[in-house]
Amino acid sequence: MKITTIVLAASLMLSLTACSQVKGQTDLTSGPEQTVETKTQIEELREKYPEYFEMSSFKGIEVYVWEMAEGSYHCGMMSGTNRNKTDEEIWDLAKKSLSIEEAKMILNELGVKREDVFIIPVVQPISSYRYEIDDAYREKVRKLFE
Repeated sequence: MKITTIVLAASLMLSLTACSQVKGQTDLTSGPEQTVETKTQIEELREKYPEYFEMSSFKGIEVYVWEMAEGSYHCGMMSGTNRNKTDEEIWDLAKKSLSIEEAKMILNELGVKREDVFIIPVVQPISSYRYEIDDAYREKVRKLFE
């Protein structure tokens, strides 16, 4: 009985070890390229947009999104506050505008929870593309961040 228990325990341990090694090998062959690429992209974003990495997410992050041409979205971000931002503050975001993907990468890197991200569609004076900000448009823009 003791020998059977020992053999069974040894077999179980070997099975678990083999499974974890296979999983580790899979991670090593498929994951690192993405991880290295993502780390490189984050470092490039950190150099290009240091102000976005210095934001406090204590009261959430406000993401202001505007359209430059049909389907071409840009955005800028600010730390949440208990006040409305001025038009000038929002318009200044165009100087350091991000693509939607860049914004999502930065938010992910900062570890901001989805419920702490406030998507706010706006119209930037630098854009000649005209659109109306109604409920349907707000929903369309919100879905860009899912």
